[in-house]
Amino acid sequence: MRSTTSVSAALVFVLFACGPGTPDEPVVEAACPITEPNRLVAAPPDFQPAEDAYYGLHRFDDDILYTFDRLDDPEREYWRLNRCTGEAEPYPALAPGLHNPFVVHTPGGRILYGNDEAGRPYVIDRFDELGSDVARPVPGLPEGVTFIGSSTAPSVSFFLFAWSDGPNLFDAAGVGAGTYAIYVHHGDPDVPALRLSDRLLSAYYFDDQHSLTHEDNGEVNIIDEVTGARELLLTGVRYLSYGFDDRTFIWQAMGDDAVEPVFLHRLDTGEDVQIAVNDFAALSWNRGEHREAGNWNYSDWRDGVAAAMVGPDNRYVAAVRLDTGEALEIPEHLEQHGSYAGQFQLLRASDGGEVEAFWDPLTGQVREWYRTTTERRPTLLLIDGDLVEYFVHDPDDYHVGSLWRVDLATGDAVLLLEDVGAYPSRINETQYLVETPHGYIEGPPTGEPGFRAYDFSDLALVDVASGERSPIAERVSARVHVPEGLVFLDAFGPEPGLWAYPLPYEEPRSAARSGLLRRLEPPRARSAPTLAMP
Repeated sequence: MRSTTSVSAALVFVLFACGPGTPDEPVVEAACPITEPNRLVAAPPDFQPAEDAYYGLHRFDDDILYTFDRLDDPEREYWRLNRCTGEAEPYPALAPGLHNPFVVHTPGGRILYGNDEAGRPYVIDRFDELGSDVARPVPGLPEGVTFIGSSTAPSVSFFLFAWSDGPNLFDAAGVGAGTYAIYVHHGDPDVPALRLSDRLLSAYYFDDQHSLTHEDNGEVNIIDEVTGARELLLTGVRYLSYGFDDRTFIWQAMGDDAVEPVFLHRLDTGEDVQIAVNDFAALSWNRGEHREAGNWNYSDWRDGVAAAMVGPDNRYVAAVRLDTGEALEIPEHLEQHGSYAGQFQLLRASDGGEVEAFWDPLTGQVREWYRTTTERRPTLLLIDGDLVEYFVHDPDDYHVGSLWRVDLATGDAVLLLEDVGAYPSRINETQYLVETPHGYIEGPPTGEPGFRAYDFSDLALVDVASGERSPIAERVSARVHVPEGLVFLDAFGPEPGLWAYPLPYEEPRSAARSGLLRRLEPPRARSAPTLAMP
């Protein structure tokens, strides 16, 4: 099906659509900011929605790429809309067979990339120049590239990962752990991708042009993402953990793989201070019952003031201050559940059950926030002073559950929402964006990992103070956030099309930090710090 679209004026609803450039095209006003629900583009007159169809929708600053054609339509056509000018035009550069577009910022402007059905990356278009380029494969890559991730370096486009064969071990050098190769490309389709390393165990964002890397030979380097130049920091490193604090990282020395010392490295002076001994090295890094054993967790990324070592029983066995290397006393606990907002999360025993608690490593204070006598565990969503919000999954349907708020000062817990989709988004103190899930649909292929699953949900704005529920749209599978709200493809509403909805949105803490503070990980990477689930 070929699309015929029309762009609405900014603050009025579109009731009828004509093709761009026709005499009946409405006068276009700026679509920014969003002040009320507004249909930006009407669906084609012959559009017939399907509940199992993926409709592409991608945002790059104020530009939106969208299509009303099914993924399997051999004549699928994307359109490009500038949501602030209201201008829409066909976008043939993202041709059928190319998927998952993303834009990177280079000194020469924005470059659009994507991948074909086999996962091979393509340079699609110089996004800021008029006209469309002919998509071309990124040269210089081996077979088996499995992941694409954006870089923050100003003149490097993205990272490409290719896994080597290896057991399900992580992070440890010299023990046969799985490794991966990492490549970068600079936007020119005539220039091959640059390989930075082919035996990586882990790589971290370091600054706007460098990554901190740990390789299977035990080397730790700072690698220039533009030139590939290396600065060797250490050798003989079994394990590395970096907390993005620009000052320190933790590393374990390669020894007999039984009892090995652990050090705190100061980046400014090169000094190493021993902070612990790992006397369970042979059980670390997924070689024992607990896959987290041997890892160090930070009390917070970027702003962390302490770090703690996970033992083979999933308990913290050592903890230190990052500024001094001073050892900290660890409270009694049954399990560690990661960290959040400067505090470690602990599971502790209590009369008749167990409790989730926060441990402040600087003050030593331990505060309980969730008590249970069942195996149902919460997912922490927010800490704001004494107020904590968490989500508890329904034991019969993991995709729905209830949202709670507890006051740590009083211990009082209040049910905010129930029977809603997982992890409602907090808009302000009383309003939440909630989902009612209908299942998943398959998205475009991304190579070896297969198909991505997309939520297929009803969206609504709920005020927990008044109980008022304001429906936004039903059976939405494609949506993006913009500073003023949501842009989503409404296929099943009374006026199908591309809509904007006013909803100032603050990114979740984890999402906000991932763009700048990232660990570069392929698809087979480990899970996030443990939060026990039903």
